[in-house]
Order: sequence, then structure tokens, then C-alpha cells
Amino acid sequence: MKEVFYEEEDCIVYWDSSNNWIYTDWRNIPKVETVKKGCAEILTLLQQKSCSKILNDNQNVTGAWSGAAKWVAEEWFPLAIQSGLQKFAWIQSPHSALSQMNASHSEREDENDVIKLFLDAKEAENWLKS
Repeated sequence: MKEVFYEEEDCIVYWDSSNNWIYTDWRNIPKVETVKKGCAEILTLLQQKSCSKILNDNQNVTGAWSGAAKWVAEEWFPLAIQSGLQKFAWIQSPHSALSQMNASHSEREDENDVIKLFLDAKEAENWLKS
């Protein structure tokens, strides 16, 4: 069962109580401010629920969010890991090669092997459940 925790035009953050993880649905071409605000809300929920898993869905992203990619990789992920994040399943956008490149940047910067990229939502869910 998914419960909306935070919502705006380009980002919806859910608490998925049936799976005990955070589900994020990113859309369109999120602006830097949108990414930072959405990530702050994700971090808050991560801490509130003592959660260790996130299903990050970019299937509805239609372009690059490169303005925030470096910030996500270098600043947000270390904070999330400090807050208990252990698995981050990232479903990539089938619509944007640039968005996929941004996700790959974050994965390359991940020294803790927390991030795993997927093109298939079911595979991402199965990995989180393993």
C-alpha cells in the first residue's frame, strides 16, 4: 500500500508500507530546485521510517536533469547512506539517454555499492526484495 508523503508536478514521494520502502516517481524534466526539494523530502522520510531501501522510478522523466546530477551523487547520496540507505534501485528513463547518463554518473560515484540501475521495474523490485 502506497501513501503519498510529498507531491509536486515533477516528483511524488510515497511510503510503500507493504514493501517497507520509499517509492519515488519522477516526471518530466525536473529542475534543480525540484530535485533538491524532492531529495530533502526523501531524506526526511528515510529518517522517519528508519528505512534502508528506495525504489527510484525515472520511467516518466523525459529529459536530462544534469543540473542536479553532481549534487545528487556527491552530496545527497552520502547523507542518505549516513541515514541508513542500503539499497537504491534506480529505474532509468526509456525516453532520455541524457537522463540515463545522469543516473550512470551517480552510480559511478557510489563507493558503497548502494545504487543499482535497471531498465525493468520488476527487476528493480526483485533486487530490493532480495
